[in-house]
Amino acid sequence: MTSVDEPAQLAALDIFLPSPPPDPEQQEAFLDEAAALALDGHPITVYFQDEDAWAFEECEPVREMLEAVGEAVLPVTVLGLDIVVSWAYPSTDQMTRFARVGGASEAPRSAAAAACGPGGAGAPMPREAGGFAAQLMGAAPAPARPAGGPEIEGRRNLMGGDHGDGLPGQASPAPGAVAD
Repeated sequence: MTSVDEPAQLAALDIFLPSPPPDPEQQEAFLDEAAALALDGHPITVYFQDEDAWAFEECEPVREMLEAVGEAVLPVTVLGLDIVVSWAYPSTDQMTRFARVGGASEAPRSAAAAACGPGGAGAPMPREAGGFAAQLMGAAPAPARPAGGPEIEGRRNLMGGDHGDGLPGQASPAPGAVAD
């Protein structure tokens, strides 16, 4: 059982920095901010390209990003296995927000529902399989589709053989051809 006064669990941030830095003053200012957060209890680990080359090789997202883009992408901030900031030093606000949000336990969400806008962003993932995947797993098949189809009225059938009434029929002879 957790106490209400107990601080929220913070997620670890891994920050990969270039060596030597393109702007030493900017990197030093960032390191001061990161150190202040670390002293406040934020789990932040900083890796330097020359001193911690093993970390750049072991962290798959960073290694892949460096292979694809090159060293110009540094600095890179990683939360779990996700790159959350690249090409720039994260701000103190960003580091605090990522650590808090990354440490919060949430129910898995459906990416499809989240893509549907604000109403679907909080929709939980479905708990039962549906469609063809469900049939493969032995669930009941989907209901049959209605027979027939909509009335297309005066629309043209673009599948060929259209005489203007929306229904396919015998194609008219090509120009210059003799009809039977």
